[in-house]
Amino acid sequence: MQNGKWCQKIIFFGMYFELVEIFNAYAFETEHRYYGRSWPVQNMTVENLQYLTTRQVLADLAHFIRQQKATIPEIANSKVIIIGCSYAANLVTYFRKDYPDLIDGGWAAGAGLAYRLDYSDGYVSAGKSLRKFGGDACYDRVEHFSKTYLNHKRQKSDTYKMLKLLNLTEYYEDMRSIILVHAQHRNATGMQKLCKNITSVDPKNINEFGRLLKLFLSQTVIDHSDKVKEINFNPKYAARQNFYQTCSEFGDIFTTSSRHQPFGDTHPFGKEVAKCKEIFGPKFTIDYISSKVDEITAKYGAQHPNVDHIYFTKAEDDPWRWAGITDECATIIPGIGHCKELRARAPTDWPTTSAAQQKAIDLIRDWINGNGTTRETLIKC
Repeated sequence: MQNGKWCQKIIFFGMYFELVEIFNAYAFETEHRYYGRSWPVQNMTVENLQYLTTRQVLADLAHFIRQQKATIPEIANSKVIIIGCSYAANLVTYFRKDYPDLIDGGWAAGAGLAYRLDYSDGYVSAGKSLRKFGGDACYDRVEHFSKTYLNHKRQKSDTYKMLKLLNLTEYYEDMRSIILVHAQHRNATGMQKLCKNITSVDPKNINEFGRLLKLFLSQTVIDHSDKVKEINFNPKYAARQNFYQTCSEFGDIFTTSSRHQPFGDTHPFGKEVAKCKEIFGPKFTIDYISSKVDEITAKYGAQHPNVDHIYFTKAEDDPWRWAGITDECATIIPGIGHCKELRARAPTDWPTTSAAQQKAIDLIRDWINGNGTTRETLIKC
């Protein structure tokens, strides 16, 4: 399993462990350089961060596979299957493209392969989820509180001062991220409950909505953006590493530049992209970041990576779905959140989720046996 950092593996990636049992496999989980406790340098100065690149990460994985095969006799001639979720699913895809001789197949769940400079689509997709599962009332209530808070902030009104005194401004400042993460990870039932809570708050009660945002934050995890200037490693945080990769390779800068989202223009593109230059130095201009996005897009093909033996799955309402491989090359799963197809199977799963997981088992069996007649095996997407 390719991963960015250690996680609650049994809960969130139970399907991985089921596959290990089904195929009587050796199991390894690799940790991405610079994340968790994998620190190849003393700290994260800009100079030291130069070794945080996709090319180097893939080379790490290639070295790891070769080393395990060379040192463990039982797996010297074994087939290799790699699995990844989200960004790690991108790495699964790229690894097949760069090192096709080292793996026999892979499962890329929720891969966001299409990079762009301005990723306002993320918040647009979150807004669409609010409308789909809570109607206009849910979307409009979020938009109302976003605009109301922003107006009070600009005026430095008594209401804003009160929110600050109650320590609620931080939740309004992170509202877009809090709701985006819920839209990304909750299933259909969870999103309906989220919207029920949102629409239950009186439009005039800005304090109550702030407390609701605080509750929502306690139920999930968002990136600690206040840590992007911290150069010392801490296994609890990954904000600086994430943002460096944003500025040096991937783009996908989350902004509120689109009008078709409910969070107001709190984080315009110009302001957000300028943070790259502010934090990492004068080299990180818009032109530089754009050139790096063009570079990785040209190398890996964005939504057309031209790889076979990779099983792509996407959640139907995942905000990252539209950055993934083209739909005709993926299994689209309704009713679940981002990467939830990698959870352990359960009797209560939707039939479409169960079918997608069974397809993964069948494909992996084919690839281990060196055969298969499916699209994933025979056609490069």
